[in-house]
Amino acid sequence: GKYRYIFYKLTDDRNEVVIEKKGDPSKTYKDFLAELPEHEPRYAVFNFEYDAGSDGKRSKVIFFLWAPDSSKVKDKMIYAGTKDAFKKSLEGLQIEIQGTDKSEVDYDEVLNKCNKISK
Repeated sequence: GKYRYIFYKLTDDRNEVVIEKKGDPSKTYKDFLAELPEHEPRYAVFNFEYDAGSDGKRSKVIFFLWAPDSSKVKDKMIYAGTKDAFKKSLEGLQIEIQGTDKSEVDYDEVLNKCNKISK
């Protein structure tokens, strides 16, 4: 793929979802985590490549709903309420992960989800 990840945000008037930034393929999951805003929700798509042991290298396209506990209640509600419609506009998503703090989106958590689904 052309990008490792893409961040999406709602416009200030909350009427549409726009691309906020893109990470090129040299970026890592650590880079992605570092760019998650601390106090605002975001949508993101990440092309997650991992080693599935005897199955070799795999990749999964993951959709994130990031809604940190410290973000405004209204914002969290709008992001949650808009999520399904927005997801439908994207193609090839294989896993969804919702995170309210960094522990819920750490590498091992994501890897576990990928391994569960890769059967």
